[in-house]
Amino acid sequence: MKILAIVGSFRKGGNTDLITDRILEGARSQGAHTEKVFIDDLKIASCQGCMECRKEGVCHQQDDVSALVKKIEAADGVIFGSPIYGNYITGQAKMLLDRLMGVINKTVFVPGTGPTKVTRLETKPRNVVILMTIGADRPECADDPLKLLRRMLGSFTNGGTVEEFIAAGLIDQGQVAMDVPALTDIARRLHRTPNPEEEALAMKSRNEEILGKAFQTGVKLTKF
Repeated sequence: MKILAIVGSFRKGGNTDLITDRILEGARSQGAHTEKVFIDDLKIASCQGCMECRKEGVCHQQDDVSALVKKIEAADGVIFGSPIYGNYITGQAKMLLDRLMGVINKTVFVPGTGPTKVTRLETKPRNVVILMTIGADRPECADDPLKLLRRMLGSFTNGGTVEEFIAAGLIDQGQVAMDVPALTDIARRLHRTPNPEEEALAMKSRNEEILGKAFQTGVKLTKF
């Protein structure tokens, strides 16, 4: 089984990256082969709005998108992760989705349903994990990008599952893996509690819960 992770954060070692690693670790525990791709490492031009991809699913621009599409098609499971900036995914992630829109999906008209997105990829089952990390303690900050990602990534599951993983309250880079002293410093800086040591212990417990859930999400990603 092949599991592909697409990371929309430019911070290697950041929260999105670390949680993605734990999901992949869970998948590998079940014998899966895993690969992680950072969008920021790819050569990707912006969508030009020419609509050529809507005809045959082929973009005329020659860059790393075509190779990534082949990886997505070969995968049995796909993780798409991004931090939330200003209530949306990162610019890198959105630019990739713009380029993929007509390449991996097409719109068909279903009587009684209307326009429906279906995949251009090989029609085999794929499981999908949508991972969003948020600095604020408000999971609803991910609501708007989730609407897009459910439709776009859900179209190529072909009977597979779509799981949403929202990790909120991670304001500092790599916070999800920090020790108690580092978390205590964050609690002091934020001035949210008169007892920063107690708050740090609570954050540590929450982080361990997030990472534990991530591992189990990776295990489930291999199951059909």
